Amino acid sequence: MEVRLAAELGWRLDVNRASASDWLRLPGIRQDQVDLLLRLQAGGVQLSGFDDLQRLLELPPVLLESWMPVLVFRWYGETAAPLAPSVRVDLNRAGQAQLERLGLSAERGERLLRERTRRPFRDLADLQERLQLPPDLVESWIGKVMFSPATPGPELPPARRTP
Repeated sequence: MEVRLAAELGWRLDVNRASASDWLRLPGIRQDQVDLLLRLQAGGVQLSGFDDLQRLLELPPVLLESWMPVLVFRWYGETAAPLAPSVRVDLNRAGQAQLERLGLSAERGERLLRERTRRPFRDLADLQERLQLPPDLVESWIGKVMFSPATPGPELPPARRTP
């Protein structure tokens, strides 16, 4: 679909209510990005503007610009809290102090630390699903957190050869 033509014809994508088929109409979007958006939407997370979408999906500015004519950011419920600029925290490596600075209670911080020892978090939706975090907290972390891949385990000594 040509985005400008779609916009001229009146087609809009409501970012906080879009279906998978709506998202997949956008040129350049990947299935894993659509899955992330839908999982966050199912968890009650809403995006408040273009910056949220760009930070969440780590989109190149030129791609986001091409989508702008059809994207609509409607807010459902209470208004979003403004985001304060910060350094991104790697939630697969952050310590308790960093978690507290993100507004995570000590109890939730401990749960996060325990849960990530089972397996690292993939993204915000995975984190929200596994820890049952409220949407407003997850929304406040868009663009503030990141998720590094799992770190390899310790190296084992080479096997001894028996003659």
